[in-house]
Amino acid sequence: MLLRTIKCWENIPGAIAYLKKAIGTWKGIKSPEAVFVAACKEGRKPEVQQANRSAIAWFEWARKNRIVIAMLGETVYTPNGEPVELHEMMRRYPMRE
Repeated sequence: MLLRTIKCWENIPGAIAYLKKAIGTWKGIKSPEAVFVAACKEGRKPEVQQANRSAIAWFEWARKNRIVIAMLGETVYTPNGEPVELHEMMRRYPMRE
């Protein structure tokens, strides 16, 4: 039934994360399915994912400047493959335009 309702497949991971956050923080969700479908249709994601835009912007800047080569979660990798915490690298190399 739910599969027939969903038309916005590209936001499934974000909608699942949104629903998990809602279940953990909201009181009295009567229809988790409705929350999920609305999140799919409206492109909702948890606030944490939306707040990471500055980290993504920093990563793109750092990658262009060959400071890092990859990012996985809260870890970035230097050109020699060393894993370093994202916030530590952001402190060491503040973004400059």
